[in-house]
Amino acid sequence: MLCIINMLLLLNSFESQLDVSKVQPNNAQIVQVSSNVTHGRFALQVEFQTVMYPNIYFRIGQAFDKGDWREFGGLVVDVTNLEPEPVALFIRVDDDFSADGWNHCRTGRIVLPSKRTVTVVMPFQNAIPPGMRGGPPLAPNPLTMETYGSDIDLSHIVAFQLFLMNPKKPVTLIVDNIRLSPKPEFKGIVDKYGQYSRDDWKGKVKSDDDLKSQLREEEKWLKAHPSLPDRDEFGGWLKGPKLRATGFFRTAYVVKGKETEPPANLKQGKGRWWLVTPNGSLFFSLGIDCVQYGESSPLDNREYLFSWLPEPNSPLGQFVYHWHFLGYTRWVNFYAMNLFRKYGDDWRQKWLDVTIRRLLSWGFNTIGNWSSAEVFRARKIPYVVAIHISAPTYFQAGWHQMPDVFDERFPEVVEQTIANAVREWKDDRWCIGYFVDNELPWSNWGSDLVNRYDLPRRVLANDGNLPSKREFVRLLREKYGEIERLNKAWKVQVASWEDLLSRPIQLPAQMTDECIADLSELLTHFARRYFSTVCNALKKHAPNQLYLGCRFASIQMEVIKVAAEFCDVVSFNFYARRVDENQWSFTNTIGKPCIIGEFHFGALDRGMFHTGLVAVENQAERGKAYQEYVQSLWKLPAFVGCHWFQYVDEPLTGRFDGENYNIGFVSFVDYPYWELVDAARKINGRVYKELGR
Repeated sequence: MLCIINMLLLLNSFESQLDVSKVQPNNAQIVQVSSNVTHGRFALQVEFQTVMYPNIYFRIGQAFDKGDWREFGGLVVDVTNLEPEPVALFIRVDDDFSADGWNHCRTGRIVLPSKRTVTVVMPFQNAIPPGMRGGPPLAPNPLTMETYGSDIDLSHIVAFQLFLMNPKKPVTLIVDNIRLSPKPEFKGIVDKYGQYSRDDWKGKVKSDDDLKSQLREEEKWLKAHPSLPDRDEFGGWLKGPKLRATGFFRTAYVVKGKETEPPANLKQGKGRWWLVTPNGSLFFSLGIDCVQYGESSPLDNREYLFSWLPEPNSPLGQFVYHWHFLGYTRWVNFYAMNLFRKYGDDWRQKWLDVTIRRLLSWGFNTIGNWSSAEVFRARKIPYVVAIHISAPTYFQAGWHQMPDVFDERFPEVVEQTIANAVREWKDDRWCIGYFVDNELPWSNWGSDLVNRYDLPRRVLANDGNLPSKREFVRLLREKYGEIERLNKAWKVQVASWEDLLSRPIQLPAQMTDECIADLSELLTHFARRYFSTVCNALKKHAPNQLYLGCRFASIQMEVIKVAAEFCDVVSFNFYARRVDENQWSFTNTIGKPCIIGEFHFGALDRGMFHTGLVAVENQAERGKAYQEYVQSLWKLPAFVGCHWFQYVDEPLTGRFDGENYNIGFVSFVDYPYWELVDAARKINGRVYKELGR
């Protein structure tokens, strides 16, 4: 079937057996069905099997005829997830039959909600303006995929496929109405308030009077919803057990109100880890990151996106400024501009007052990472401080640059950085502690051994100028003595220890058990050097406050175990609908409390262009997802808190790295997402009642 409907190109709606026969199933079973139909009378039911990459494949000349997709902005498909749990769906589009998963193809990923029918959009690069992760919507209320891979040649599309990564059980989806959507026009898509100019929604500002009206509306709400009554001055459990007060935040394992030593496996005990406030109250950290005056968006060569910008010498001109960063020179901050419009000349102080009242009313008790020091200095809500180490040497590992911890200058740099960073906060009892670094590439994203041991493999793939390479070769030489013993154990051919050191060594994907064990030891050695160095510096310069870890983005057990030796709290950034109790059961045995440093959910029903890392259908679903996530964390007794990323939506036209996600509790016109606020206040208000049982 091939027809054009309202500028859409319909590729397949599975209305006939001929349509179904155009689909090539690979490790999948397909059948035409009449349920969950979104177009016509029939849809396609697909059962994906339990293998790597089961898929349904669409090939040019068989499934579709038109390979020039330049006039289209994205591939759109309606999908029903029949499973009782969320499912990660992938779509790959190829511009050559040699596509291998990365070259000559681009892939989109989305998590489908359980038992729901949704519209999924995989945007092409021509549908996204420069400097942005997401562009204007290509379908009503879609779930928009995050894409990765090559920039494909849209004039020469040869195939596309819908696939799952590696399902652990058969997964059944219903697919319908596969079509191509026209690419959008970008000129003037942003109005004078920084909003999408071509749609309307609840909370959209059309005049300065709307801002003032929203302020009056919220003032009434805040008066009717004061701070939660069960909280002490620090946000701890007011009427809960009282433990030893030290004047600073600390950790404790608590059973029935009594502090005690944790069991080897928390599941064998009847208590849980807690944070403890300076006055001895139990404290579960509910935080929001990036509590600040919003983020700026670059203007260079993108002025056509904006229907209006302030005159340089006007009162609003101060929010367009010059800053040489990442190749950009001019920036605009619409959030700060709207705060000025809303609150007047004293907008900074009024914003601070309202923000603190909001957070306390919403049930939050922690100012999270990357927040403004002005919020810290108010000393109304406990806070955490972000520290980033700028190391003297880096090497490529995983998705990012990794500091070389064996550079002899590394300890000195760490100590100096930490001494400077803690100077203002080290004696402040409102400071919980410090996150040091963020999402370091301890492993790569995949779960196979090559990805798990990407870091030591990358070190060995460097030459002898890298300090970590010299250290790894020293350890291997100390263990094996003769190079022939290493060659035999690893099944490699290296001429000498000098040869191993001086030239890059590329290990095969199929590694021996001995090689894997050695890489594990090298990774552990590397991690111990990193965490011990940071810990020593923090305990020297801020001995009364907590080391909150490095905010792991992946689970690499060797590194996590080392982190637990040196951190007071082990931190993870984890983006998913919920924290699975089985997947995270390892936290029961590492001997330290844990905290989530980042999670969020986003939707496209309020004029935003990208959902962020976990997409949901609308603002009400954002609220439900927030509650589910927090409740799932309560089932794991190691966790002492979770922090939402972030306070304000990212700019519609993208921040420095292009992110333009609907992930705020407030929009960039400073309007709260009330569905999310109400849901958060309800679940945050239950935390001590639930965990104190």
